[in-house]
Amino acid sequence: MKVAATFIKHNVMTILLYLMVIVFGFYSFSTLPLALMPSMEVPAAIVYATYPGAGPEDIEQQVAKPLESAVAGLSGLDTLQSTSSENMAMLVVQFTDSTDLDDAMTDLRDKVSQVKSQLPDDASDPTVMSIDIDSMPVVQVALRGSDLAALQSIAEDEISPALERLDGVASVDVSGGYEDEVAVKTNAARLKGYNLSITSVAQQLGADNMAIPGGDLDNGSQTLSVRTDGEYSSLNDVKNALISLPAGGTVRLSQIADVSMQPKDRSTIAKVDGEECIMLSVNKQSGSNTVKVAQSAVDRLNEVIAENDALQADVVMDQSDYINMTVDNAVQNIWMGVLFAAVVLLVFLRDLGATLSLTIAMPCCILFTFLIMNVCGITLNMMSLGGITLGVGMIVDNSIDVLEHHISNRADGYLH
Repeated sequence: MKVAATFIKHNVMTILLYLMVIVFGFYSFSTLPLALMPSMEVPAAIVYATYPGAGPEDIEQQVAKPLESAVAGLSGLDTLQSTSSENMAMLVVQFTDSTDLDDAMTDLRDKVSQVKSQLPDDASDPTVMSIDIDSMPVVQVALRGSDLAALQSIAEDEISPALERLDGVASVDVSGGYEDEVAVKTNAARLKGYNLSITSVAQQLGADNMAIPGGDLDNGSQTLSVRTDGEYSSLNDVKNALISLPAGGTVRLSQIADVSMQPKDRSTIAKVDGEECIMLSVNKQSGSNTVKVAQSAVDRLNEVIAENDALQADVVMDQSDYINMTVDNAVQNIWMGVLFAAVVLLVFLRDLGATLSLTIAMPCCILFTFLIMNVCGITLNMMSLGGITLGVGMIVDNSIDVLEHHISNRADGYLH
């Protein structure tokens, strides 16, 4: 009786353990962060600086070489590649695998900061950035309409802030559009008649188009900030700007120049199906669930689009679609593998007990794997799903080996 009671107690404990694995395994699977690729730290960085109007040779001598000299002494440096092209110099810095990337990036930024004063005055400050695979946009959306300038304004002022307020969204990049600017085309004959120069007109316009703080003003218990707002607010303000003449008096800008609104020079152009558009790229925060971030971004975007009938939006890239498809295929392959192994054992071995044990043990092992992944903070991605699928395949292969070994033993028994 005592042996029977101990046996029953062990069976009850085993069943409870299996139930706990199943419950927490399913919970872990539903809460695991989903990503396209695992979070990987690449021991490399990029340093680039621009020098507008300079050719490749000038870029190499005046920008690339000072940066190379500064970076060459870094601790843990493995390789250094430099590219000098028109208007820009770019360095690819690769560290050894044992290098602490955080310390290396800090040292790299310090070295680059020390060499800023050696660069030409017109060159931009060098930019240092690490190579982050996880920084790839999770959603890209094309905004289409007849007025790209208006779309650019809507994308930057309305859509981007709405998306950046979502949990897990790090930033939203806007590209492909343009902004309008005031173009002033002076008339040479009129400037000469008024004894004016382009430089003097530009200086006066720049001095007038300023907002100057005027300090504080105490008003009883309140302190008010005083500010002189002289910035132009419309095209007519610029046209009616008063230009002082050397001989005395003033003249309006429209009398000596043609003033109009024109688009700024565009650095990027985005097209979908041959039609120019505004491209929105949603970037997620590191470690966040790619699928949840992508879905919430698309849902919020649809809400914004529904409030503005003039907007047309097309989702041109959504990582969540591919991730969901990959997860569904992997899960289907896993359960098909379990079913195949169970059927093979049941048909050929005709051992119901072994078949039931395998049918229960394999899913529990997989669910226990999801539980461990959740505890360790591992995302469910292509690499981890591939590993689980490979493990199921090995179990199926082992089941076939067991079957072949069993058939061989039975054949030897018949021969004897």
